[in-house]
Amino acid sequence: MTSGLIGRDRELADLLRSLDEAVGGIPQLVTCSGEPGIGKTRLMTELTGLARRRGVRTLWSRAMELPDAPPFRLWQPVLGDGFGEGEPISGRAALFERFAARLDSGGTPTLFVIDDVQWADEPSLLGLLHVVRQLRTQRILVCVTERDAVADAAPGWRMVKPDLLREAGSRTIHLTGLTPAAAAACLAAEAGRPVPDELAARIHAATAGNPFYLREFGRALRDGTDPELPLPATLRQVIQGRVARLSPRAQEFLRAASIMGDQFAIAVVARLIGRPAAECLSAVDEAAATGLLTTATEPGAMRFAHALVKEALREGLPLQQRVVWHTRAANAIEALYPDALDAFSAGLARHYAEAAIAGDREPARRWARRAGDLALRELAFEEAVRLYGLAVANADDAAPGERSRTLLARATASQRAGDLAGARADCSAAVAVARRVNDAALRAECALVLEPIGDRAWDRDIHTWCAEALGGDVPDLLRARLLARLTEAAVYLGQLDEVLETSGAAMALAESVADDETEVAALRARQLACTGPEHRDEYAVLAAEMVAAGARTGNAATEMWGHLWTMDSLWTRGAIGGVATELSRLRWCVRHTGGPMANWHLLIAEATFAQGRGDLAEAARLGEQAYRLAESIGHPAGEGAYRALLTVIGHHGGQLDITCTPPPTRMSGEVRNALFAALGIAFPLVERGRLHEGESLYRSLGSPRQWEIPPYLVLNALVTGGAVATALGAVGDIRYFADRLGEHRGFHVAGTGGSGHYLGPVELWLGKFAAALGDTDAAESDLRTAGRICRDIGARCFAVEADCELAELVRADAPGEALALAEAALPLAKSYGMAPWVRRLRTITDAHARSTRLSPRELEVAELVATGATNRDIARTLTISERTAQNHVQHILTKLGVDNRGQIAAWMRRSG
Repeated sequence: MTSGLIGRDRELADLLRSLDEAVGGIPQLVTCSGEPGIGKTRLMTELTGLARRRGVRTLWSRAMELPDAPPFRLWQPVLGDGFGEGEPISGRAALFERFAARLDSGGTPTLFVIDDVQWADEPSLLGLLHVVRQLRTQRILVCVTERDAVADAAPGWRMVKPDLLREAGSRTIHLTGLTPAAAAACLAAEAGRPVPDELAARIHAATAGNPFYLREFGRALRDGTDPELPLPATLRQVIQGRVARLSPRAQEFLRAASIMGDQFAIAVVARLIGRPAAECLSAVDEAAATGLLTTATEPGAMRFAHALVKEALREGLPLQQRVVWHTRAANAIEALYPDALDAFSAGLARHYAEAAIAGDREPARRWARRAGDLALRELAFEEAVRLYGLAVANADDAAPGERSRTLLARATASQRAGDLAGARADCSAAVAVARRVNDAALRAECALVLEPIGDRAWDRDIHTWCAEALGGDVPDLLRARLLARLTEAAVYLGQLDEVLETSGAAMALAESVADDETEVAALRARQLACTGPEHRDEYAVLAAEMVAAGARTGNAATEMWGHLWTMDSLWTRGAIGGVATELSRLRWCVRHTGGPMANWHLLIAEATFAQGRGDLAEAARLGEQAYRLAESIGHPAGEGAYRALLTVIGHHGGQLDITCTPPPTRMSGEVRNALFAALGIAFPLVERGRLHEGESLYRSLGSPRQWEIPPYLVLNALVTGGAVATALGAVGDIRYFADRLGEHRGFHVAGTGGSGHYLGPVELWLGKFAAALGDTDAAESDLRTAGRICRDIGARCFAVEADCELAELVRADAPGEALALAEAALPLAKSYGMAPWVRRLRTITDAHARSTRLSPRELEVAELVATGATNRDIARTLTISERTAQNHVQHILTKLGVDNRGQIAAWMRRSG
C-alpha cells in the first residue's frame, strides 16, 4: 500500500503499466471514471508523484464546473502564456497543431493529467481530440478523470468522449467503492484511532465505500460524534454538520464563495459579504484547517477541497441571497480588475445573468456579447455559441437591430463550430427582423454570414438574401462583398449564367474601395466563376493577382491559394516543370500558414505531381497521408479528394475496391458531388470489367447532354463519361463526348478550383474515342501526338498508355510497328507498376509470338538467312528446290511482319 492512498493498489499498478508502455514509445489515453468522491483525483496525484520520481515530465490541468474559465483553459498548463507566442494563428486547426507541438517534449516521457474533464469547455475538448490523434509517435500517457453521472457532463464531453475512446491506445478504468477492510483503514486514518468493526460496517454500508464520504465520516468521528448516534442520511448533512461547527463568519464566507465556482479570489468574496479582505483571512484559515478549502494556484485565491463541498453549500442558498451575491460579485470584479475585464467577461456575464431575474438584463447581454466576441477571436467557437446564446436569452427587451446582430454573431460562431442548422436558424431569424424593420445594412450583414456549402436549400437562402440586400442602399464595400457571395452561391446552385457578370462587378467595386479583405473575397468569387476551361487565360491572371495580394498583405494563406490556382493553370497546359517550381513556393506558404488544412492542400498537390509524373506508389502514400490528416480533424474534403486521387492512380495501377464502392451519404448528398458520386464509381467499375454495375450507374444520370457539370470538372466529366460510354459501346454518347472534348484540343485534363488530379492530354482521350467510333486515321494521329506530348513533359504513365492504345489500333495493319511499340512500352509499364497495362501489352506481344511461331523447316531456313545465305545456298544446304527455298523465306517474312532478310536476322538474334 502506498502512502496516502488506501485500497487502490490494483488500479495504481494498472496505470503504472500504461506509463511504462508510454515511456516505451506506445502513447496511451486512460479515462478514469467513477462517482463524485470515489478517489479519481487522489489516484492521479499518487501516479503523478511516482512519475516524477521516474524522471517523467508531468502536466496537470483541471476543468472548472462553472463557465467562468477562459476558453482553452485545459491547455494553459501546456502553453503557459504562449497562446500569443510565435507566428499568428490563422485558424483553429493551426491552434490545435500548436497544442500538439507544445505537448511534444522532444522525446522526454510525459504524463498529462486532466481532472474533472466532464466540465471542460468544448473547444478545449476538440483540441484534446485533435492532439490525441497526433500522438502516434510520442512517449506520452494522457489520463483524464470523469464523473459517472451523465447529468454532470457538459455537452462537449458527451460529444467528444466516444471519439476519444475509439482512438488506438485508449481505455477506461472504472473506480468503485473501497472494500470493507480498506474502508475501515480509511476511517481509522481520518478519525486518528481504530473504529469499532460494527460502526465501520455501518458506515461502509451507508457510503458504499466512497472514499470522500468515508473521510467525512472519519472527520466527524474525530471531532467527537457519538458512535451510537444515527448516521447522517446524506453527504450534504455531513458537510452541513462540519460547516455548522465553524464560526458564523466562516460559514458566511463559505456560502458566499460557493456562487463563485471551484476557485475564487478572497477579495471578491469579501466584497460579497461587505467585509474588508483582511477581516476574512481568519475565516479562510478556519475553513482550510477543517479541510473544506485549500490554496489555489493564483495569488490571493482559494479553492474548495472538493466540488461536493461547494455543491452542498450552494444548494442551501435562498434565491434572494443568490441574486444579491451575484450582483455584488459582478460589481466587485468590475471594481477590482478594471484593466483586465476581458479575462473576466464570461464570469461577469454569468453573474449578471443570474441576477437578471430581478429585471435588469442589459448588463448580462452586454457582457455575454463581449465574452462571446473574445471567445470567437480566440477560436473557441463552441464557447462563443454558448456565450452569444446567453446574450440572446437576455435580449427580449433589446432593440430589434441589437437582438438580430446578436443572433448573427451566434450564427457566425455556430457555422465555424460546424453547427450548420443552428447557424441557418439564427440567420433566418435575423433576416426576418431586417425585413420587418426594413434595415438595408442589417439585411447585408445577414447575407454575408453564411458561406455556400453545396446544399441546395442552404445555398438558395444565401442567394436570395444577397439579392435582397443588393436591392437596398448599401455602401460599395458591402456591395462588393455581397456580389462576391452571390456569385459563390450561384456557382454552387449551378446558376452559371449570371456569375461572370456578378463576379466582374465585385472585382470592379473591390478595386474602387481598395480594401484587402474585399479584394480577396472578390478574387475568390471570380476564380470560382472562371474555373471552366473556356476561362483558362483569366484563371491564370487571377492566380497571379491572388499571389500578389498575399505577398502585399503578408498573408501566407492568401498567397497559398494563389499558388494552388497557378498549379491548376499549369496542369491544364501540361507544364509539369512549372508545377514543380510552384510546389516549392507552396511549401513556403504552408509552413508560414500552419494548420492541418494547409498541410492537406500541400499533400494533395504533391500527390497529384507524383501521379502526373508516374510515381504511383508515392502518389498513393501522399494521398493516404492527406486523407488521414483531413480525417483527424473531421474535414469533409478529405473523402472526395482521396477517392478522386485513387481513381486516377487506379487508372494506371489498377482500381481498388474503395473506388468501386458508393461514397458516404454525406458526400453523395452534396450538389457538387451529385454527378461524380455515380460517374466517379462507374469509371473504375468498367475498368475492372464490371460492366453491368457501371452501366447501371451511368444510365442513372440520364443523357450526358443534360448533365449539370460543375465548371471546374468539365473536362474530367467529358473524359470519364466518354471512357464509360466507350466500354459500354454507346456510340451516340461517345460521339457527343468526342465533339465537346475536341473544343479543348491542345490542353490537358485536370481539375481546377484547388482540386488535384491529372488525366493526361486531351489528344489521348480524343484518340481513344475516335478509335471507338472507327475513325482510325484520326485515332492514330491523336494517339501519336499524345505519346509525343507525354514523353516531352515527363508524364510517363500516360506515354505508356498512349503507346499501348496505338499498338492495339495498328496491329492489324502494321503488326511489326505494334510489336515494336508494345515491346518498348512493356518494361516501362512493369517498372511503373501499371499492372492493367502490362496485361494489355503482353496480349499484343504474346499474340504476335503465337502468330509468328515458325515450323522446324522454317527455323532452319531462318537460321541460314541469319548467316547471310541466299535462296540458292539454302536450297543446296537443305536439298530442296530454289523455288521452295524462296517460298519458305516469304512465309517467314509474313509471319514475322518484317520486310527484308536483315530483319529476319535481327529477329533470330532477339529470339535466341
